[in-house]
Amino acid sequence: MAYRFTKADIISGSIVQSREFDNAIGTFADVLNGGLDRDNIPTDAIDNLSCANNFHQRIKIFSGLNAPDSELQPDANYVEPTPNRLGRLMYGYRYGEEPVNAGTGWAQATSQAVDVEEGMMEISWHCSEAKTQYWSYWRNHTTDKVALKSMQWQIRVDGNIVYTGCAQFEIMNTSIHRCTIPISKGNHTITVHWRVPSARDDTDQNQVVAVWWGAQLVVINKYR
Repeated sequence: MAYRFTKADIISGSIVQSREFDNAIGTFADVLNGGLDRDNIPTDAIDNLSCANNFHQRIKIFSGLNAPDSELQPDANYVEPTPNRLGRLMYGYRYGEEPVNAGTGWAQATSQAVDVEEGMMEISWHCSEAKTQYWSYWRNHTTDKVALKSMQWQIRVDGNIVYTGCAQFEIMNTSIHRCTIPISKGNHTITVHWRVPSARDDTDQNQVVAVWWGAQLVVINKYR
């Protein structure tokens, strides 16, 4: 920060001269509140070259992240010889099985290690997701049980929660979540987690409740 003239130095004993002390404090407060002007920071004092030499960023991209095939199960309502209306089978996570179980618990989608410099770290996660809205799906229009299902996402750094998104209720959507945090120099682990609502007594345990795919995790480390 450029030097700014003050009417009095803040030193031991200044409190005796309260007005001068207030004026000095007020000068610093003006700076913090955006009071810099041509008197204390000349025009073109900061140019592109100085920024290029002192401000840096690293970008790490993890692409093609998908739910493991070993965790996905077929929907019993849509297996051969009765696929859905598009003639396709449905695969995803089901209640009563890992990692969903009874719901509400957080399941890990990915874990990535990054080496960063001290500064700021922006974390961005986006993926495609799908949730069922019927307790028993569409099955020849034989069910009238309807309830909103949702997915919720959370980002953690070294096990500490730094972001928790709102529950999203769209049947199929692109889910985007982003946060920026101060970070220390060194190696850190970023994990992304998701969860679905708790199961109800009348939930079809053989029904797929949700699935995600095609995710990308972007980490931007800004430092100087």
